[in-house]
Amino acid sequence: MSYPKARRDAVSETFHGHRVTDPYRWLEDPGSEDTRRWLRDQQSLSVAYLEGLPGRQRFDRMLRDLAPPGARASVKYAGARRFRVAEGELQVWEAGWRTVVAASGLHPDAVIARWHPSPAGSLVAVQVRVAGAEDTTPLSLVDVATGQVVESIPDTRYSPVEWRADEKSFFYTRGAGVHHHTAGGDEPVTGEGSATTRYHVALWHDRWLVVTARDGTARARRTGVADVHTGGRVRPLSIDADVAVDADGRLLAVRGDLGQVLAGDGRGPWRVLVPEDTSVLLGVTLTSTRLVARRHRDGVSRMTVHDPATGALLAEAGLPGEGTVSWVRPTGDPEVLAFGYASWDTPPSVWHLDALSGRVTPYGQAPACVDVEVSRHTYRSADGTEVPLTILSGGERGPRPTILAVYGGFGVPARPAYQPDLLAWVLSGGRVAVAGVRGGGERGRRWHEEGRGANKPAALADLHAAGDWLVRHGWTSRDGLALLGGSNGGLLAMAAAVQRPEAYAVVGSAGAPFDMIRYPRWGLGEAWREEYGSPEDPAEFAALLGYSPYHNVSGGHPAAILITGSNDTRVDPLHSRKMAARLQHAPGRGPVLHYSIEGAGHTGAGGERGIWRSSAALAFVARHTGLAV
Repeated sequence: MSYPKARRDAVSETFHGHRVTDPYRWLEDPGSEDTRRWLRDQQSLSVAYLEGLPGRQRFDRMLRDLAPPGARASVKYAGARRFRVAEGELQVWEAGWRTVVAASGLHPDAVIARWHPSPAGSLVAVQVRVAGAEDTTPLSLVDVATGQVVESIPDTRYSPVEWRADEKSFFYTRGAGVHHHTAGGDEPVTGEGSATTRYHVALWHDRWLVVTARDGTARARRTGVADVHTGGRVRPLSIDADVAVDADGRLLAVRGDLGQVLAGDGRGPWRVLVPEDTSVLLGVTLTSTRLVARRHRDGVSRMTVHDPATGALLAEAGLPGEGTVSWVRPTGDPEVLAFGYASWDTPPSVWHLDALSGRVTPYGQAPACVDVEVSRHTYRSADGTEVPLTILSGGERGPRPTILAVYGGFGVPARPAYQPDLLAWVLSGGRVAVAGVRGGGERGRRWHEEGRGANKPAALADLHAAGDWLVRHGWTSRDGLALLGGSNGGLLAMAAAVQRPEAYAVVGSAGAPFDMIRYPRWGLGEAWREEYGSPEDPAEFAALLGYSPYHNVSGGHPAAILITGSNDTRVDPLHSRKMAARLQHAPGRGPVLHYSIEGAGHTGAGGERGIWRSSAALAFVARHTGLAV
């Protein structure tokens, strides 16, 4: 393949005595004519190649058929009203679903990202993502009766919104602080953090405000509580935990990694309410007489019902299967909770949990499952660590072209999720393996610690071991093995392909960082030092340089496709530009494509552009793993 010309400049820097070359630094400037020309030529090359791939149109049709009904994704209750987002509209149930406001009515390029109805449902705070960018997510207060925007607040960046019961004010986060918003403006609540400090707020029983702060992507948090009725200041708590508050003002501290809940007043000692459990505890929800805990084991969700006074286990909720509970919310019934559920073969749906009995029932009609086999395994990594692995298969025997998918970062577990692109691959005769490598949150904070910072190479070792296990046990072959990941998963996939290019047939990434020496300079990179380490620290620099994909390219790399959104404000698209140029310069075993989605952000694009991107990527992987579509 003849690639667009990309000059190599003699640029280098010295870090801690190491000379580091950077020949494509000129591609960091998105506004230069050279960069714009390179992007235009790359896009023309990629589109022409992808359009001509066999199977792309069939994947396109399959993705449309498998697309989940958006209306199932979430329902929120507010007083006697129910709200949902479907087909780009915020809707309310009034003897039928009525449109309150369309995303396009808030901004021509908007997508509704979050929405928070007031307690009685007369107002909704709606946050949109404009043209894919996430650095500004304006918040609009919408009158439900008229659909009119009564107030707008810029630059909230996905703030939680906690309404007061009288619907005249709410708490939210903006910038580096928490604010109480009324018709007269904002009153600061707290905000001692830096620009990378992230705040979360929760208001319990319209009285106790819980504020949680994290620095960047650090797992450790600082938690405080304030009595809103008395106008009290936020009182810091000496515990690293998420906190709920019951109707009597008792604090319930959630110790996630221990699967444990502690009770106390925040001044004296804490006592164990719910004892330790082998699962990871994600949070608790209170009904009028029950405490419901949401947990996961190796990413698979559980819900347990407890006595709120003694912590005694009363019931285990009978979930629809081995899937993911994504959210839990109250309903009009004080003992019934609504929750969102999905699994590898079940589209997003809404279910109800009767907290008194533990009985789970679908909200409306239960969704139909896709006919794929899901099996869970473990394999041994290089240091003997057992790592969880989930395999999706169509039931065929013998080696099949296989996508090895990974995330493995920031303490986020690989959890069952309905993903039409992966299902389309399996239904076309391929297999999918999802590796829960260290650095994720499959087994709690320890699992994360063992794969972050200077330990990041352990995550790569786990990924290589997953590929070796799949080949050794006959699930696939070397020439049928593809690596696929987005964001941190794309970093791991590309780093693995660069480290052992002969082990993989093709690699695909979306919105991933690749220059791990200069990453803090762009996007949200400064907030990732806790996850990746600092290039300014000699030991951490050595680890970063050791696996940084951009700095370790050699000959023989597999076919590669790098996808990025032009408006990605988390991971700057320059990472993919520089990486593609360096791969295209090195002799490889397959083509290297750089595909940019105009106007898309870190989470990609929806609608027609999203379907085209997914079908093209699947066709590319099929072409280079031998899957006949």
